[in-house]
Amino acid sequence: MTAPEQVVGVDPAAPRPSIGFRLDVPDEFTSLDLDPATSDASIERLLDERSANVPGAARQRARARQVLQRVVAEHRDAGVFLAAFLAAAGRSPGEMIGASLTLAWKRFAGGIDLDGLETFFRDDDPAPGEDPALREVTRVRHPYGETVRVRNRQAVPVPLTSRRQEVAMVQHLVPAPAPAAGWLAVLTASTPDVAGSADFAELIGRVADSLEFLDADGAVLPPPGPPTGTIGFVPTA
Repeated sequence: MTAPEQVVGVDPAAPRPSIGFRLDVPDEFTSLDLDPATSDASIERLLDERSANVPGAARQRARARQVLQRVVAEHRDAGVFLAAFLAAAGRSPGEMIGASLTLAWKRFAGGIDLDGLETFFRDDDPAPGEDPALREVTRVRHPYGETVRVRNRQAVPVPLTSRRQEVAMVQHLVPAPAPAAGWLAVLTASTPDVAGSADFAELIGRVADSLEFLDADGAVLPPPGPPTGTIGFVPTA
């Protein structure tokens, strides 16, 4: 998992509950800086790290920069709080994302109805390239109670191209405990490795299970347990 006390920029405008939270992100993933004040500089550092001692990397740098800037902008527009990616070689120059992981927060003023969420995702219209017969909506246990998990396959746009790519997607919907009842953590991950989608779903399930909620002092809210999260947010006055 990622190094302890790693500081990752977040978009100040991204919705989030008033309580703290943290979760483990696999070591293989790189977290994206979503703070408008620091994201461009963070991208340049990332490109420096990835291009060091790589022949011909300079020729692909401009396109890789465009791809990452587009991804960051799209995440900010969608209100994403945390975004991470797994780099892999794509068919086109600059195609760096082999898997993605995002955390966003949604607030439900009337409270969270898991039965309603489950029904909505079962009956929702198919996404582009999705075969509804392959959609799987299930209840799963989380340390903080019941959650909803959605698995499917979609054809998603490849940044800066006209192509779409089939990906396996998994989403965990985790209600926050009191005093943040009404907030829903939406953890979404995708990979083009559809053949390995079962293993990928297990990995993301472990990430979802690592989500912990914290009070203003950074202490873990019930259920009690040893700290495990390494990336997160603690509210400040």
